[in-house]
Amino acid sequence: MMDIKDFSDLKEVLERLDDNFFWKPLEPEECNRVTSFIDKIEESKTWVNRNQEKGALLEDFVVFLFKRFQGASVKKNLRVADNETDVEVALSDVGINEFMKMYMFPKVICECKNKARSSVDVGMVAKLAELLPVRESKTGIFFSINGIGGSGWRFGEGKRKKIFNKHRVPILSFRIEELRMLIEGKNLLTMIREKINKLIDEVDDESPDIPDTGHVEYAKRMKNIILHLKQCSLVNHEEAELILNRIHDRYGNVDLD
Repeated sequence: MMDIKDFSDLKEVLERLDDNFFWKPLEPEECNRVTSFIDKIEESKTWVNRNQEKGALLEDFVVFLFKRFQGASVKKNLRVADNETDVEVALSDVGINEFMKMYMFPKVICECKNKARSSVDVGMVAKLAELLPVRESKTGIFFSINGIGGSGWRFGEGKRKKIFNKHRVPILSFRIEELRMLIEGKNLLTMIREKINKLIDEVDDESPDIPDTGHVEYAKRMKNIILHLKQCSLVNHEEAELILNRIHDRYGNVDLD
């Protein structure tokens, strides 16, 4: 075991720790609770004239998830001047790694949109980006049924890329169905890191534009490129596998179906 003598030693130890140290993985009974949350949110698509109840359901789910961060203080429905935040997550400055310090400290602002038929639009993305500096937050996260609308550099998706390109402020999005991965053992901190990595790399990507046949999710696109290079004998099997493993480590699982 390393002998910790000063802050530099502690920082080195924190960087070696697994994400499960910072965000507590779900226990079996907690997996059941997450399943119940997701199933009820799915059921709420059919609710009529119950918007406040639908919003509170999703907010409670997000609060449950973020309270699993070590030392986090999680509050919902905070009103600041003319603005209200759905969920605010304040992290302790003790026991966080460099990634969390760069993107999540001191606060993360979460917006919850439990709407069955609409996605997060340009206006919602812009409003959240404007709110972040007011609340001393470096990152904003949407939790919704349908995610952010648009693709590439268009509509809501394009707006969040333009914001990151100009201000380096990440706006992330989790669709509720994605969060079932937590039940399978995925870590929320890992998922946040993967989404920020994807945003950074896609915004900084100078390769040719995605064809007009439709948007291809970035990590899937990268994997397809490597498989194509292998098919053309430009890389061998071992080289392709090495790069594919790196894609998995940086972006998480990539489904080609």
